[in-house]
Amino acid sequence: MKLKATKVKTGIAIGDLHYPYHNKKFWKVFLKLVKDVKPDYFVFGGDQLDMDVVNHHEKGKGNLRYFEGKRLKKMYNGFQEEILDKVEKVLPKKCEKYFLHGNHCFWIEGYIDKHPELEGLAEIEENLDLSKWQIFKYDAKKILKIGKLYFHHGIYTGAHHAKKIVEVYGRSIMTFHLHTYQAHTKVTPIDKEAHTSYSMPCACNKDLAYMKKRPSDWIVGAGVFKIQPNGNFNVIPVISIKDHFVFNGKYY
Repeated sequence: MKLKATKVKTGIAIGDLHYPYHNKKFWKVFLKLVKDVKPDYFVFGGDQLDMDVVNHHEKGKGNLRYFEGKRLKKMYNGFQEEILDKVEKVLPKKCEKYFLHGNHCFWIEGYIDKHPELEGLAEIEENLDLSKWQIFKYDAKKILKIGKLYFHHGIYTGAHHAKKIVEVYGRSIMTFHLHTYQAHTKVTPIDKEAHTSYSMPCACNKDLAYMKKRPSDWIVGAGVFKIQPNGNFNVIPVISIKDHFVFNGKYY
C-alpha cells in the first residue's frame, strides 16, 4: 500500500553548538532550512552550550586568564536570544521540541556539587525558557524515541564509536558528541531488522581552544529524519561545506 505523504512526519536534529562558539554562518543558513521544512519534530542533540564558564579542566589547572570576561548569566542570556528564541520563531506551533543534555551540559551539575548554595540558581533549566521543550538529562538510560529511531547525545569515543553504540544499545540510534559523521549497521540472525547508528556532525566552530589548532575530522552539519506511520524511518545527513549545503534540491 502506498503511504500518503501527509502521514510521513519530518524531524530535524542538530547538536554540539557549544554556544558561544557555534558556527554563526551555518546557524543562520540552518534556520532557513528549518523554516522551509516546517518540521514535526525538532531535536537539540546535546552540548548546545559549551559551559566554558565552569570548565573544570581549566579550573583544575588554575588558568584564571581562561575565564576573563566569562559570566554564567551572560552566556545563558545570549543563548536564549541568539539560539532558542530564533529557532522557536521559525518552528511550527505544533512542532514537538526536545532538548537533550550532553556531557558539557553536565559540567554545571559538577560545579553545583562543589557550590551547593547555587542549587536552584545556576542550572540550565533555571536560566533558559524551556517550558515548551521536553528535556532529557545526560544519562545513558534516558533515551528519546521517535518512531523506531532513538536519540542520545553520545557516550563513546574512538575511531569506531558508531559501531560501539549500536552494539551496546542494539537499536537504531542517532548520536552526536564526536563532531563528525559516521554510520554503522548491525544485524543479528534473531532480529530481521537491521539497526544503524548515526553519529552526526557538529554545529560549532572547528577551532575550539582545546584543539590547539590540531587537524581533525570534525564536520559541520545537522540531520533530517523522516518517520513513517509504522515507525520506520530514513535519516538524511546535512553536511555543510564552507557554511553552505544543498537539501531537497535547494542551495542554502
